[in-house]
Amino acid sequence: MKTSNLKLFTALIISLVMLLAGCGNKSAAAQKPDGNITSFENLQSESQIGDFNWETLGYVTLEQFNKYGTNGKFSCKATFSIPVDFMSTTEAARTSSWITAMTINLNTLTPLKVTDWSVFKKFGLDVYTPDTLARNIYIKFNDVNGKEFISLQPLKAGKTKLEVLIEDVKNSRIDIKNITSLSLYLNTKNEPKDVILYIDNVRLIP
Repeated sequence: MKTSNLKLFTALIISLVMLLAGCGNKSAAAQKPDGNITSFENLQSESQIGDFNWETLGYVTLEQFNKYGTNGKFSCKATFSIPVDFMSTTEAARTSSWITAMTINLNTLTPLKVTDWSVFKKFGLDVYTPDTLARNIYIKFNDVNGKEFISLQPLKAGKTKLEVLIEDVKNSRIDIKNITSLSLYLNTKNEPKDVILYIDNVRLIP
């Protein structure tokens, strides 16, 4: 084989190998599951529902905020109410608990986009707490059969990355292939004032 032909043949082989490698990488990327639930980047408009139309029953106010975002420019400023926002001080004192929840499911205007969680290892979200009071946040999942899983997670001042192992959810006999609802809630019974948390990057982790 002549030298010129050999060089041409070698160049063709190298190009073919690079092309096949590129296709392989694209195929792997295409197969990687998208676990993004929301990063609170989109407001409601005439053309889109947005990321803030969770069910709150009026007990939690959700607003876009231009700080503390961990995936994109924005976070969700979630203001959790306390009993005296809705009743007298006397009535509030008699209340045993005050559950303030934000819920996303198949029927909320902002829908739960990912329902098959079997291909993921973890559920995660990022929270920024602007005060120093010790408190817990509860993360609840419901499946298609109405069964629920609740994870109690402590919050610290500043940034907290919260994660729940999907294996733990599965071991609680939750149908992780058919998750229908996700709730984040606090019990604000003993809080001195409304609780503000900045939430972002609600996601499933492969």
